[in-house]
Amino acid sequence: MKTLILALTLSLLLPACTTPPPVSGSVESKFGGITLLPDGRIEITVNPKSAK
Repeated sequence: MKTLILALTLSLLLPACTTPPPVSGSVESKFGGITLLPDGRIEITVNPKSAK
């Protein structure tokens, strides 16, 4: 039983020691967009409002 508890504890703590995988993506709309870069930065772009 002690071995099982130790194995479960190590399996939960091991991923906490590693870096998370890089995530990237973007969302676009008519007003602008949000881009998530792999290094963790967020880029927000705003499209200018057109004058009529």
